[in-house]
Amino acid sequence: MSAIVRRGLGTLGLVLLSATVVGAQSTVSSPQAPAAQKPPPGSQSGKPDARELANQVNNPAAPVTLLQFRNLLFPSVEGTDGATNALEIQPVLPIGPFASFRYLQLIKITLPFPSLPSPVNAAGVGDLQVFDVFVFKASWGQWGLGPALVFPTASDDALGDGKWQAGPAMALMYTRIKNLMAGAVVQNPMSFAGNSDRPGVNALIITPTLTYNLPDGWFAGLSDFNCTFDWKNDGAATIVLGAQ
Repeated sequence: MSAIVRRGLGTLGLVLLSATVVGAQSTVSSPQAPAAQKPPPGSQSGKPDARELANQVNNPAAPVTLLQFRNLLFPSVEGTDGATNALEIQPVLPIGPFASFRYLQLIKITLPFPSLPSPVNAAGVGDLQVFDVFVFKASWGQWGLGPALVFPTASDDALGDGKWQAGPAMALMYTRIKNLMAGAVVQNPMSFAGNSDRPGVNALIITPTLTYNLPDGWFAGLSDFNCTFDWKNDGAATIVLGAQ
């Protein structure tokens, strides 16, 4: 869990900016695949149309390569005299599926660049976070399991936890209703090593998704906003607000 979020527990955060760059869609590689395949519905060329692309972007379990930029603002953070800002760069990398292993692996990396106002006056790189799940299909949608990892890469003690962290991660997405995406990603990283002078970390992070796709690639709802509950601090919560 980000040290900035830990400082801001019990407060609300705001998403000021969220931008996403979409790359190629992951496909199954199989020697038995026929030479010619029918394009998916809504596409004449075999590529997803605007609505389908929006659906994939908002689905954290979709096999799509993404590069997302988010700017978070915490109006009140303990130990500071003003608002705290954090830019997050989040690449999402799908791996597989393959003929020998027909399950999709999704890796999401979050690299934060927080800045704290006076009297801390610190800015730089925060702790690197990795979310790695294997995705399985179900009749109602998709689900995934894997680890959540946090590495103590902060350039300043005030910008990170100073702890190596690992814990379970799960993704659940309901997709049976056309154009509606509902679900959540749940993580609970816990510290197991690191600076012995720093407090331990044990936090539940819930990232809900609820979006409805509109024509021409437009959509409305919320997604990719973390709600953090600190078990080391009686479940104190930081709730990030935003709409898309």
